Amino acid sequence: MNYDHGLPFDKKLGENIASLVARIKGNKASLLINDGGVGEGKTTMMVHEADYVNKLNGLEPITLEAKKHPQLALGGQDFIKKLRVCFEKDLPVIIYDEAGDFNRRGSLTRFNAMINRTFETFRGFKILVILGLPSFSVIDQDLFDKNIPRLLLHLYNRNDKQGNYKGFSLYRMMYIKQKMSKLTVKPFAYDIVQPNFRGHFKDLDPIRAAALDRISTLGKIDVLKKAEVKIEGLMPYTEIGTKLGRSVVWVRMAVGKLKMKPTRIINRLRYFSEDQVNRLADHLDSLDGKNRSKK
Repeated sequence: MNYDHGLPFDKKLGENIASLVARIKGNKASLLINDGGVGEGKTTMMVHEADYVNKLNGLEPITLEAKKHPQLALGGQDFIKKLRVCFEKDLPVIIYDEAGDFNRRGSLTRFNAMINRTFETFRGFKILVILGLPSFSVIDQDLFDKNIPRLLLHLYNRNDKQGNYKGFSLYRMMYIKQKMSKLTVKPFAYDIVQPNFRGHFKDLDPIRAAALDRISTLGKIDVLKKAEVKIEGLMPYTEIGTKLGRSVVWVRMAVGKLKMKPTRIINRLRYFSEDQVNRLADHLDSLDGKNRSKK
């Protein structure tokens, strides 16, 4: 679904995206950020942007098959894996939808470390990274000092006909961050700083919108499952090993010896209850007692 000029967003945004593509081809790292509240169309807008980057490179729109969408990553682990796939397949753009990454303790620190490492390591990949998150302000100042975020699209007031956005350059993003540091209601900063341009965007066509919704739903279900694991206090092999001061190999062997079955299995990861972990701890104490008696 496009406007009369043939794009699903305004021409000015098309020009700005084209300039980012040219910057990437000049071996300069670039980050295109989309932020805004829930339901403002961030993922839809990022798909539009990625489709346009593909088009500028003579490629078809990005794939939105349920089991195959190499240019759309939901969460950090998925992003790192698919970034390598994009490089190997010579794909020019990748979407990183934070997809609940910030729901866990220390997640912002891990997110920023990963983003910094990405641009330090993969700048030569010549891939435009499109990032979607609730607020760009969570990004470390270090990235801004390196001039990596080049364009922010703040999405707002989406309705049943179209979404709206304000476009901010790197320097105006810095002014917004400075305003946010002094405001009680931080979103007001987007209204205080004058945008470089404004625009609107259409929804995806019904078929692609349904495909994107299926992918997003699967991603959200995965986030919910992981949240349930934390609430229930379940632990995978790695966490059990850390708690008991033993290797993952030792934990696996002990689980096998005690014939323990996992309480939950999510994405092939086995999770065990607190009672099961205590049983492993008792087993460890028993082994330590036997070793002391032998001495």
